[in-house]
Amino acid sequence: MISAFNNLEWKPSTVSWLSFVLMGLVVAGIGLSGTAHVVNYLEVRLAEHGIEHNREVAAALAPRLGRSLEAEQGDPTRMLSEAIGAYRSFGFRIFVIDSERGMVVADSDKALSEELPIARTWLAHTIGLDGAREPVSVRTTLGAVQALGEDHHPMLIWLQEIPSAQISGWVLGVGRDQKTLADFMGDLHWHLDAVMLLTYVLITLLGHYAMRSIGRTYERRLESQVRDRTRELEVAHEEMLGKARLATIGQTASVLTHEMRNPLASIKLVLSGLQGSRNLEDRERRRVDLVLGEVDRLDGLLSETLDYVRPVKLSDTSVDVDRLLTHVLKQEEPLIEEKGIRLQRTACDECSAIRVDEGQIHQVLLNLVKNAIEASPPDGLISISLARETDDLVLEITNGGEVLSPETLQRAFEPFYTTKPKGTGLGLGLVKRVVEEHGGTVDLSNDPMTGNRLVLRLPLQSA
Repeated sequence: MISAFNNLEWKPSTVSWLSFVLMGLVVAGIGLSGTAHVVNYLEVRLAEHGIEHNREVAAALAPRLGRSLEAEQGDPTRMLSEAIGAYRSFGFRIFVIDSERGMVVADSDKALSEELPIARTWLAHTIGLDGAREPVSVRTTLGAVQALGEDHHPMLIWLQEIPSAQISGWVLGVGRDQKTLADFMGDLHWHLDAVMLLTYVLITLLGHYAMRSIGRTYERRLESQVRDRTRELEVAHEEMLGKARLATIGQTASVLTHEMRNPLASIKLVLSGLQGSRNLEDRERRRVDLVLGEVDRLDGLLSETLDYVRPVKLSDTSVDVDRLLTHVLKQEEPLIEEKGIRLQRTACDECSAIRVDEGQIHQVLLNLVKNAIEASPPDGLISISLARETDDLVLEITNGGEVLSPETLQRAFEPFYTTKPKGTGLGLGLVKRVVEEHGGTVDLSNDPMTGNRLVLRLPLQSA
């Protein structure tokens, strides 16, 4: 049994319902006992109030009856006529007992042709108010008692001796039917229980849905926090991987620089000497030129790798990026003219100088301009604009080359990813690293109408 209980799937909704059910049992037990206590208290208080009324009536009526007995020489029937008229309309039942003889002399609710023994009347089973069920003797008991009338309605009775100098032992009883009060208290008890249970059911339902709503809100907040933390961890993981890649590339570049630069310089020196020899045939000269080109390519790869891992170092003086871009375009002017490319340049006269790593930013601009030229078809159009937008310096370059694929757009800035047959894949990777280390962003997109578009943003910083 315990094992089956432990193996239950404790869902939040199950726990909520179980909690409310257990709380409901506790509250229902306390509430039902509480309403019973309240009703019992009211019954006692109303009974005391009713007895007090009976006592007041008896206190007012007993002296009058005593005087009437003396005046009428003990004729109780005539004596009670005034009492019946005065008090019966208020719901009181008035009777007179001869306690010495144990006889009921008169009863306002029953016309007596003769006196009746108490044992033959509804007063035979009179009991006290202390809860005991043993009958008491109305012949010897004075004060408050209770009995059942002929219609089995409960009656509260006050017994008081009638003061008289001529007649002794006569007792006045004033009773009142408690059936209406008992029914009212029963209905009150039922209504209190019903209202209490209904209130608790409503509170349970509303509380359950309120708790579930709060719980779902809390769960969504936790899920959002988990997603945020997961994204932060992914970003941190990517940064660590990037740093690890940079460290690996840096170590590789150092080894390549140390182990390959000197042999390559020696090879280039020898081949350059051979290239100038007049004894080479054309075929051999072409081969030497081919090898020299590969040596230059290897040297360029080493230089590009070293540029990629070189740390950013801000310049001590401010750098005019617009002037730097003009210088880069001058460098690439021969290639632009060779391909017949049309260049549309928008300068920025209001762009202020900023503190950047001049060498790295120069390499970034050079890589971007070269990529745009290489991607543009002959006689194509390249648009380059530099502008200031709020607190950013924005460089935008578009070319009419072949539209890049979604995969290329997503992976273009990854190190060693390239679509060029002889590319290294470090150009745009260098651009992204340098720009981000300056606190900027770079974004690559395409449009079937305008071609490929690159937007670079650098935060403006005063010198």
